[in-house]
Amino acid sequence: MKHFGYLVAATLAFASCSKTELINENKGVDSVISFSVSRQNATKVQKLNETQHYNFGVFAYKNTDVVNNIMENYLVGFMDETAKKGYYMTDGVQTTFGDAAGTVDGKSLWQYEMLGKTEYTYVGTEGYYTKDQTRYMSNLDNQYLRYWDLSSESTSFYAYAPYINGQGTATFDNSTKVLTIPDGSVVAASVDGNDTPEACEYMYAATKVSNTDYKKDVQLNFRRLISKVNIKFWEDIAGYDVKILDLTADYGVSAAPSVRTTSGDDVSYSQGQYFSKSGYDVDFTDIAAPVVSGKTGTFTSAALNFKSPEAAQIGTSRNAASASVTSYYAIPKNNTTGFTFHVSYLLTSTTGETIKVQDATVFVPAENANWTANTHYTYIFKITKGSSGTTGDPGTIDPNDPKADTENALYPIVFDNCTVEEWVPSEYEYEIN
Repeated sequence: MKHFGYLVAATLAFASCSKTELINENKGVDSVISFSVSRQNATKVQKLNETQHYNFGVFAYKNTDVVNNIMENYLVGFMDETAKKGYYMTDGVQTTFGDAAGTVDGKSLWQYEMLGKTEYTYVGTEGYYTKDQTRYMSNLDNQYLRYWDLSSESTSFYAYAPYINGQGTATFDNSTKVLTIPDGSVVAASVDGNDTPEACEYMYAATKVSNTDYKKDVQLNFRRLISKVNIKFWEDIAGYDVKILDLTADYGVSAAPSVRTTSGDDVSYSQGQYFSKSGYDVDFTDIAAPVVSGKTGTFTSAALNFKSPEAAQIGTSRNAASASVTSYYAIPKNNTTGFTFHVSYLLTSTTGETIKVQDATVFVPAENANWTANTHYTYIFKITKGSSGTTGDPGTIDPNDPKADTENALYPIVFDNCTVEEWVPSEYEYEIN
C-alpha cells in the first residue's frame, strides 16, 4: 500500500513484507526429538538464523499427559559455524549436532541438549555467545535430550523467539493452551536501544506432530508479533545535491508523536503517545489458528530517533532513495497518534555554493502509523523546492515538537520589475558657416 503527503513534498510508501514463516524439511529416522528450522520457499520465508535469530524457547506436551511436560521453556540454540555466531557446540557434547544443510532428520545445528545455564561453559573469543552473556542463557540449570514416546498419538510444541532470560520469561499453561509473554517483556527499540532482530523481533509458533511423523525433525512456522519501520529519502531539486544532516547533536532524524486536530481552516498539533513496552497472550486452543492478544502495555511520548542516511548525496529517484540504517521495531497496539518528522539537510549547487536547511517537518497521520503485526513499513520522503524549514537561525531545535511547520525554507531568487534609467540629455550646438 502507498500513501502520499508532503514535507517537503514528502512521499510515504508502506511496503508490506512477505509474511516471514519458518518451515522445516524432514528426512531420516531417530528416536531423539530434534529441531531443524529451514525455509521451504525462498520467496516467502527465510531461515531463522539468516534473520539474525539464534535461539527460541519451547514447551512440549504429549497428548497422553496434560500435566507433565516434555520440555518447559527449553532454550533451543543455533550454531553458525561460518559467521561464528550463536552458541558454540560440538558433536562430542551435543548428541544430534550436525547437518548444516538441514536435510537429515536426527541431526541439526539447532540444539537444546547441554544448553542449561550450568552446562554451557563457552568463554572463547570467536564471536559465539559466552556463558557470561546472561541474556542469551537458559533459565534452566540443565537441559536434557528428550525422546519420542511412540505410544502417544501426538506431541505438541509451543515456541517463541527470542528466548527470554530472567523474571520476564515466557510461560505456557497446558490446561488453557495459552503462551504468555509477560507485560513489559517486549520492548520497542530504535537507535537508542538494542535494535538488532535477535533482540527485538518477537515471534511465536506451534505445531502438533502426529506419531506417524515421530523420529523426524520438528517443523515450526514462526510469525512475528511486532512491526518494523524504516525511512528513506530522495530529492528533486534541479541544480542541487542534497545530504541529510543530523537534526541535533543527539538526533539524526526525529519522529515526534503528534496528534493533529482540525477545526475548519484551523490546524493544531498536540503531543501524542505510543506503546514502548507490552506483552502478549497467544491462545493455541486451535493450534492451526492461534489468537493473539496484547497486554496493557506502557506508553511513551519520546521522539523516535533514526540515524541520518550516510550517503554524501541522497538519491534522485524513488527507486534510488537513500535509507537510514535504523530499524524501529514497533509494538502494534491500536496506535492513535501520528508522527511529525524533523529533518535537516544541506543543499550543494552546481557552482559549489551550499545552503543549510534546518528543521524541515512533515506530518504522518495516525492512519498511516497504526502498525500491524508481521508487517514491514517504509516511509519514503521526497525533498522538493517546496520544503519547509529555515535557512536562517532556527534557534533551539526541539526533536519532540509535535507541530508540522508550513513556512517555506527555500525562496527562489526572482527577477521582476527590471528598469532602465532615462537617458541623461546632453546637447552641444554648433553653427555651420
